[in-house]
Amino acid sequence: MRLATPIYRLTSIHPKMVVLDPTSTKIFTPEEDVSYGIVIIDCSWQKVGEVFLQKIKGKRVRLPLLIAANPVHYGHIGVLSSVEAAAAALYLVSQKEQAKEMLKIYKWGSNFLALNKDLLDAYLEAGCEEGILEVEKRVFRAAGERVKADLKDAIKR
Repeated sequence: MRLATPIYRLTSIHPKMVVLDPTSTKIFTPEEDVSYGIVIIDCSWQKVGEVFLQKIKGKRVRLPLLIAANPVHYGHIGVLSSVEAAAAALYLVSQKEQAKEMLKIYKWGSNFLALNKDLLDAYLEAGCEEGILEVEKRVFRAAGERVKADLKDAIKR
């Protein structure tokens, strides 16, 4: 659909690219320099452990916690599809129209922004990693164990 440029080898990732890595402890913020690009590694959640153990160049960061709208993981916290991850990253760097355009390719795509609009806006407003962590704690405090369970469940599938 010409909304992204495929990279077929991990060695093609530029060291200054931002790599969305769900296993990273660093958080993607609205302050990220995405001028070299955002890399989404499209793999099954079952393979996340082995894929992200590989040596991958680039700045590896995780997205702030969001709620999946894709049919496979609907309602699960943090278990996003690749298109949801890409759209969230674009939204957080104020490329909202591009994020919406990307989500249009799926019937459920607009649901992702509807489910997460308040969260995404709160993360945008927070701006920095510390602020985003505070928003996560405030919103997902009671869901801490559920977040872990959702991610473990996704990896098992």
